[in-house]
Amino acid sequence: MKSPPEEAVCADCGKLHARSAMELSFKRPDDVAALSAEQRKTQAMESDDLCAIWPGRFFVRGVLPLQVREWGKPYRIGVWVEVERSVFDRVRELWDAEAQDQEPAFVASLANAIPSCPPTTGLPAMLKLTGPTSRPDVLIPPSDHPLHREQCLGISAHRANEYSSHF
Repeated sequence: MKSPPEEAVCADCGKLHARSAMELSFKRPDDVAALSAEQRKTQAMESDDLCAIWPGRFFVRGVLPLQVREWGKPYRIGVWVEVERSVFDRVRELWDAEAQDQEPAFVASLANAIPSCPPTTGLPAMLKLTGPTSRPDVLIPPSDHPLHREQCLGISAHRANEYSSHF
């Protein structure tokens, strides 16, 4: 199998960037990003891994792995999921735990609209902790949604590049 190039030319600036830096990634959950600057100051708690909108919405950042058939490695879309308060608290409790990957997956829902897909905001998902030095995996449970098929069957390098074009 052909490995993915370690670097690729950016479509915007024409410079070489690390392939991992060109994977599609969302900086914040869509509903947090939609808040005004004032609302974000008064109603939101934000970090690069966890977010909350007071009084009762909670988000965790993860990666949605899609195996690229030609590369034998996954393409990872950086997404946010919304979770219940109890899940948010448990994730925070386990954040630095070495054995966090032993924890069962948590029920979640996608909190980003992924381009070139049918609607994804609110799509049921599972959040699986993977270790204290890596972001959790986001898994799409069985459904008719194309993301579930892509996660199960993999994607082509062309499809990975299509996702990156939205970066």
